[in-house]
Amino acid sequence: MIERLAFLTVQVGATIAVVLPLGIHWLLNRGWMRQQPPSPEACKDEDLPQLCIVIPTWNEANVIESKLDDLVAQRYPESKRRLMLIDSASTDQTVSIATKWNETHGHGLEIVQMSARLGKSAAINRAMQEVTESDDVFVMTDAEATLEDGALRRIGRWMKDPSIGAVCGTLTDTTEDTTYRGWYRWFRSGESRADSTPIFEGSIAAYRASALNPVKPGANADDSQLAVLVRNEGLRAISDESIRFSEAPITDAREYHDRSVRRGQGLSRHFWRQRSHWFRNGRWGTILGLNGIQHSVSPWFVLIGILAGFAHASTVFLIGWFGGEPMLLDRAMLLVDALVLASLGLGLTGLRIPLCASAVAFLTQNLRLVQGMLLLQFGSSLHQWDASKSNRRRR
Repeated sequence: MIERLAFLTVQVGATIAVVLPLGIHWLLNRGWMRQQPPSPEACKDEDLPQLCIVIPTWNEANVIESKLDDLVAQRYPESKRRLMLIDSASTDQTVSIATKWNETHGHGLEIVQMSARLGKSAAINRAMQEVTESDDVFVMTDAEATLEDGALRRIGRWMKDPSIGAVCGTLTDTTEDTTYRGWYRWFRSGESRADSTPIFEGSIAAYRASALNPVKPGANADDSQLAVLVRNEGLRAISDESIRFSEAPITDAREYHDRSVRRGQGLSRHFWRQRSHWFRNGRWGTILGLNGIQHSVSPWFVLIGILAGFAHASTVFLIGWFGGEPMLLDRAMLLVDALVLASLGLGLTGLRIPLCASAVAFLTQNLRLVQGMLLLQFGSSLHQWDASKSNRRRR
């Protein structure tokens, strides 16, 4: 009886610890979403800011040519943008393909080659050294991302607003975890209407050059690091659903898992480093604190709750087997245990049932956050990115 109550208490407590910050965030975001979505003012070509567009690469031979074609096809004045490729010691033909493309098309592509593969954050810091006084905006975009028409122009329009320090785009719906992406996108949209969002989509993200600061080397989540640094300087960092991009979905389950763990580790570490800013500085501090708890603290309670749930279910079944009678609360939590177990099973098998999709995504993503934090504690920093093998067919 005592063991059963102990496991039950831990399980209920862990559930409350997870649900409470998420529920508060959800309620606040509902109110923020009632506000008018932000929109930039129209701008003539001659008034658009100067963009320095950076493509970090490592073994992107299959997609780099189409990426460069995609960028020059954007409706942005050529005199108002620089194209730069920052390569992290690729071992394939990425640099030679980009060089040949530049010789053929003549769009002034600048190629910066690093002598060693040090991770994306190091590449971004290196690219910042190439920013000149004439560059108004620092734009990062991944080689695998295809921008919708007008994306760069909308970024330029946003940066005419002196209160905006950073803006990122939104992934178009794909078959890859759309429920989780949609939920995530809803929070980013509400936070952007209220003040700023601390989580950026690095596939296309832009930052005011005058507000740039180097990111932590040997880390990842560089896009979100920069967004928070910009906001801490007093400028807003927003996500714009009208700046859209697409990526071929990753079809290999292991690759998708590894990428999610790497991204999760970066966000957890990033938010924990910002904990001195949690719940300070008004609405922004609230947004930062709620995201920080959900990415750095809540995942541990998810794990504790799952383990306590298994232990509780085992003791209840043993009591029932020997003639005991479970309490009403026992029965209720057993239902929760069954739903959690079913969600974990679905997550492992890859099956998608609409009603369970959100629970599956929530649990699996939290467990990936835990895995990333555990790896970091044991000295494994996942700051080096890998080119996708399952979605990198030549476009």
